[in-house]
This record gives sequence, structure tokens and C-alpha cells, in this order.
Amino acid sequence: MTVKKIFLILLLGIIHLIDNTSALESVADKKYKILGFFSHPGKSHFDVFKPLLVELANRGHDVTVISYFPRENNTINNYHDISLINKFNPFVNVVDLKRIFHTPMTPFLELFHLRNMGLQSCEDALNLPQVKNLIKSKPKFDLILTEIFNSDCSLAIVDYLNNPAFIGLSSHVMMPWANGRIGNLDNPSYVPSLFHGFAPNMNFIERTFNTISLLYMKIFYQVAFNWPTQKIIDEALGSSKPLYDIARNTSAILVNTHYSLHGPKPNLPNVVEVGGIHINPSPLPNDIQQYLDNAYEGVLFFSWGSMIKASSMTNDTLNDILKVIGNIPRKVIWKWETENLPNIPSNVLIRKWVPQAAILRHPNVKCYLAHGGLLGISEGVSAGVPMVVVPMYGDQFNNAAAAENRGVAIVLEWNNFNAKTLRSAIDRVFNDSSYQKNAKLLQKAWHDRPESPLKTAVWWAEYIARGNGQKFLKSSVTSLSWYQEALIDVYITLIVIFVINIFIFYKFFKLVTRSCIKKKFNDNSVYDKKNK
Repeated sequence: MTVKKIFLILLLGIIHLIDNTSALESVADKKYKILGFFSHPGKSHFDVFKPLLVELANRGHDVTVISYFPRENNTINNYHDISLINKFNPFVNVVDLKRIFHTPMTPFLELFHLRNMGLQSCEDALNLPQVKNLIKSKPKFDLILTEIFNSDCSLAIVDYLNNPAFIGLSSHVMMPWANGRIGNLDNPSYVPSLFHGFAPNMNFIERTFNTISLLYMKIFYQVAFNWPTQKIIDEALGSSKPLYDIARNTSAILVNTHYSLHGPKPNLPNVVEVGGIHINPSPLPNDIQQYLDNAYEGVLFFSWGSMIKASSMTNDTLNDILKVIGNIPRKVIWKWETENLPNIPSNVLIRKWVPQAAILRHPNVKCYLAHGGLLGISEGVSAGVPMVVVPMYGDQFNNAAAAENRGVAIVLEWNNFNAKTLRSAIDRVFNDSSYQKNAKLLQKAWHDRPESPLKTAVWWAEYIARGNGQKFLKSSVTSLSWYQEALIDVYITLIVIFVINIFIFYKFFKLVTRSCIKKKFNDNSVYDKKNK
């Protein structure tokens, strides 16, 4: 090969490399118009989605967010808020502990509460002038981000904006009705329902109850949630496609879970776990930093989240808690939503707001008294801190069972919560080294990932916005009707074939038997004649 040919080949190779590099850079540099629609007023839910929305805006994408949580100091020019604050205010310190009492019917009663809340928030959102104006102007979006929770109200916007790609976000283990829309498996024999405190290794009774409740909740959601939601949408915006049909075009679902905590499940490629996406510890205030640094005997951190109003508990329960935490030989930090706490023990520091993730990461924090919300549980797992968990509602039972199953938590029932059970649980977590050991093992597994949860979520958002995944990620099961997916038509056909074969065999057997009997009768007749 001549020098001239070698030079020409090298030149062509360099040109090809430059072209490919330019193409990759153009894809990476492309900016997308993204809409986020979040009609639920729960702060803890939006805290999961907010880091993704902010990071997408920081990367230069034009992000419009419809929610109850507009940014007070929006320093990002391409992050645009449309506030839903009207009749509803954001849910903070709204759960009254005096009204909580658990029975076997609690999960089903919570469904009715979620339904009513979802219908009301949908009606309020779609009838706000700023939301109506946005929809009617029909802006072009490359991607829509929306929550899969207690309403598919946001899917109306997907339909009215000519069906751009959309991603469902879940701030906790997926709701029972979420898996079906993309064809993801949710076998109730080993995948516990969100509303029950079952670990993956369920016994016969738990599997039976889990199976019945899963089927009930799926049907109930379609009938009691989506049918009235469809009516609200049609009245507010005009008729739209059935919500169930729109939902089956979901491109991907980003879930705030990780298999190290909740256990592995048979997820499709477009079900992506981003557990801990919200965790970005802020620096500790000086007073809390000093308080923790000097707590050589260890610290109990006590927080029941943003929605529970701790001061609403009965005086008996409050006195039991004060008695226990005031008598343990350790310091306590308690998130308490008011300025004062009556009869506060000398070893207890109260704050209306605390940087929870940062506190849990301090090496002197040895136990976390939690309520089972997934944000707090995730922060405890991420920090390697064992827990005492008192689940109250929603997914908290499921999260508590998962943590207990991993050997990092003791779960207390609210119905039987008292000084004796609380003191016993706290002493066990502090004194039984297995809880600390298991917490560190789980922490290691939790963090051992190819990418951070936020980077993973950003990549998937941009990937779907590019349009590459919609065709190739969609499972063929989404084109099947419910009876086809359940193989009912196949089973019926096989049963019919089996019955026909049995019938043919019966007729053939009967014919052969009759023929044999007739032949034998004839033979006997001939024999009799000969003998005569």
C-alpha cells in the first residue's frame, strides 16, 4: 500500500470521527421543552421530583412545572412555575394522630380517601385559568413528567397536547394500578401490595389476602377513580380518549425505590429504580453540629415527617414518649412542629425544621425513630442508621416491613404504642450490634450503583425526550386486551379442544365397545347353532 493511500485512509477516518463526535455533541447539547404536572399537594411527594426538575433546567432544558410548590426564589430563567395553590394548600402537618386507628379495613378505607382527594385536586387543577390557558394554547413539549399516584388527571394534558412522550414518576413503591399500564409483572405471590405490611416472603394467608386486595384495588381504581376523573376532564376541557388507553402509552416509570431495600422484582427495562434521588445533604447548622459532635454516648433522631402533626397526639402518648426519651442515657433531636414542647427533658433538642439527611449521616446518630415514609427510610438506609419504625398510613407499612426484613428496623404498631414497647425497641437497636451491622451492609448495597439516582433519572428523561425509546421500550402486552393478557381466550380454547377430544374418545370408545359386544354376541349365536 502506497503512502498516498495510507494518508487518504487516515484522512477519511479522521473526518468520520469528527462527524460522529459532532453528531454526539449535537444530541447531547440539544435542549428540550419539558412539562411537569403534579396535582397532588403532598410535600414529600414533590420533594422526590424536584431535584430532577431542577437538574433538567440546570442542563439548559426549558422546564414548565404545574404544582403546589412554586419556587420562592427562582434563579433559573428556564424553570417556569404555574401554581395550583387555590382551594388546597400544600399538605404540611395535616395528619391528626388522634384519628389514626388501624383495622384490617384500613387499606380499603384509605383508598376512598385517596380517591376523593384525587378527584378534588384534578377538578381544581383543570379549572384554574392558567392551566386552561396553557392547554388551549397547545404548546409543543418534547416530554411530560407526571406522578402516578391517586389520579390520572395529568393524562388529559398528554392527550390535548397531541401525545408527546411522557414518563410516570412514583415517589414510593408503585401503586397497584401502575404496573398494568406498561405490562410490568406484579405477581402477588411474592410482590407485596403497597398498602400492607407484608415482606416479600409471605405466608399462605398473606399471599391470599395480597392476591385478593391487588385484584380489588385494580378494579376499584378503574371504576371509582378513572371513570369519575374522565367525567371531570370532559366537563373541564371537552371529551378526551379513555385514560386507560392513554396510560398504556407510558414510555417509562421512574420509581423511588431500590432492590437492596424492597427486594428484587421482575421489572421491564423501562421501569427504572432511582431510590434516594432526593438525598443531597445540606450542611448542618452550627448549633446542631456542635450538639451532635459532643454526643459521645450516641444520639436518637426522632422525626415523623412533614405531614404528621406530632403535637396532635394524645397527652397519654406524649407523656409516654417524653418518659422514654427523657430517661435514656443519650441525646435526642426531635422534629417538633411548634416552638415549645411542654415538660421537655434536658437531653432533648427540638426543632421545627431539621436537615434530616445531614443529621442521619453524622457518625454519632445511632438510632432513627421514624414513621415509615420512604424519604425518611431511604435517608436512614443511605446513612447506615438502624431504625424504630411506627407506620401510620399509606406505603409506610410496606416500607417498615421491608426495613424489618433486612434486619435494620424494629416495627411498632401504633395501636399498641406505649412507653414499654418504645423503650424496649430503642434499647434493642442501641444495644444489639446486629442492627448496626445490618444497617452498614444495607448502606453499602444501597450505594453500590453504576450511577447516582439523579444522573440515572436525568439520562432517562433525556433519552425519552429524544424519542428513541418509545417504540423499542413498549411491551407488546400493552396492545392486548385484559382477557388476552390473562390468556383467558387461550385457556377457553384449550378447554374446548380438551372437551371435544374427550367427547370424540368417548364416542369412539362407545362405538368400539358396542362393536365388540355385537361381534361377541354374533360369535356366541353361531356357536350355539353349531352345538344344536
